Amino acid sequence: MIRQLPLVAFCMMAACAVPDYRPVRAPIPAPQPEPAPQVNPQSAKERFLRAVEANGCEVNASNSAVILAGATLSQQDLARILQELKDEGRGSVAPDGTGFRVNTGACA
Repeated sequence: MIRQLPLVAFCMMAACAVPDYRPVRAPIPAPQPEPAPQVNPQSAKERFLRAVEANGCEVNASNSAVILAGATLSQQDLARILQELKDEGRGSVAPDGTGFRVNTGACA
């Protein structure tokens, strides 16, 4: 039994010297902050043109409320924008005189 004691001691010491090959867990990455939504600032005129294009290319009494709400404009903004578009040649009074027709972009 005493003869086996050095062998047992040697095996115990050898077991401590064996490298540990267990897989190491990767560190949990810190959560990345969500980027803020890209806001494309548009001028009032651009918002108005997009709203008019989406509603048939003409502003009249039946769709003016929808267009103003879609473009987030007031009546004063609308009057100013219509005058600017008319001066630039990008819009005109409808032939029947009850609306305003846009002739740019998708409405050309």
